[in-house]
Amino acid sequence: MKLHQIPLLATASLVLALASGCAVAGTDYYLSSHPNIAAADDFAARAIDRMHDAQDANDYHLGGHAGRAIHLLQQARYEMQASAEAASR
Repeated sequence: MKLHQIPLLATASLVLALASGCAVAGTDYYLSSHPNIAAADDFAARAIDRMHDAQDANDYHLGGHAGRAIHLLQQARYEMQASAEAASR
């Protein structure tokens, strides 16, 4: 990597970090107003983490079902967050 590229890379990394932080902060705002949805979202997030653990423990030999479950849980979290936002309007 050339030395003059480092500041550009650092700036791009900072912008992406700030943008992702803003997206998460917005979601937490809506969820904090709806504790039941927030709890369900937390359970789904934990389930995703446990599915990743299961994949690691089984060397990813789960027939693609764990990956599909993770994808569906991520979709469910999106819908939960959207419902909290809609209820906050």
